[in-house]
Amino acid sequence: MDSEFAQNVNAYGAMAAVVVTYHPDAIVLENLCGLFSQTRHLIVVDNGSSVAELAPFRLAAQSQGFELIENGENLGIAAALNLGIQRARRLDAEWVLLFDQDSRITDGFVNTMMRFFASNPWGERLAIANPRYVDLRFGTPLPQHREVHGVLESATTSGSLSPMRVFDEAGGFAEELFIDGVDYEYSLRLRAKGYVIATCAEATLLHSPGDPTSHDFLRLKPFQASNYAPIRRYYQERNKIWICKRYGRHFPSFFLNQFTISMKDLVKIFLVEKNSWRKCRYFMRGIADGLCGHMGRLDESSARPPA
Repeated sequence: MDSEFAQNVNAYGAMAAVVVTYHPDAIVLENLCGLFSQTRHLIVVDNGSSVAELAPFRLAAQSQGFELIENGENLGIAAALNLGIQRARRLDAEWVLLFDQDSRITDGFVNTMMRFFASNPWGERLAIANPRYVDLRFGTPLPQHREVHGVLESATTSGSLSPMRVFDEAGGFAEELFIDGVDYEYSLRLRAKGYVIATCAEATLLHSPGDPTSHDFLRLKPFQASNYAPIRRYYQERNKIWICKRYGRHFPSFFLNQFTISMKDLVKIFLVEKNSWRKCRYFMRGIADGLCGHMGRLDESSARPPA
């Protein structure tokens, strides 16, 4: 355990980190070890990885003392996070850090985040603190969520720090979303209750943003394509609609920006991404299911995206 954190653990209260894994590799195990050195409790929730993939994590959990919860199937990111938070609550944790498996902690991360909470200008209204995000591959800064009057419109789940009392009051993540938009829904729910989300600029998290590619199509302004799989496109668009139906009246500018991004993404899919027609069909099915309220996990074997 980091010596500075050990000295301050009584002042801060018990801290638990929750990491959700899905088909993890050896690099993920390195990330976990670095995180465990700065926290009192580490809870790893796995969403249906294979026996071979989990074998080294089971050994590490036994030898190093972190917890491994094996779901046996993919329950979705929201359900996995909720399981981890519930376990942290039973451990009497007062603070919860949430992480993706592909995020890497930096030296002094936890203490820097905690000091930010201790000295923040919003007091107990601060519900989530996000760090700065840096591309793990290139060392370059990653885009942050938009700020309005010095506070974030939405939080990124990985690297976020919250007091347990916030989860006690606001509840857990919306499991009907399954994946994608889970952070948006929770952030807007908190903001609707008067809470604040802010960036701790002094804390840095090394993060992997997926597999974006850069393009200069027909000498247009250079742009990036995200290259999400068709099923991700489905969840992204479906969940935006579902969340908008609940919070659109409170946060119209947020959704105007989100739907603008969706339309730009649709153009990029057609212009430069592979498997574009299938992605677009799933994109449109997501909109249709969001409007109709068809939520939960999509059964791909029976899915019939619109022609």
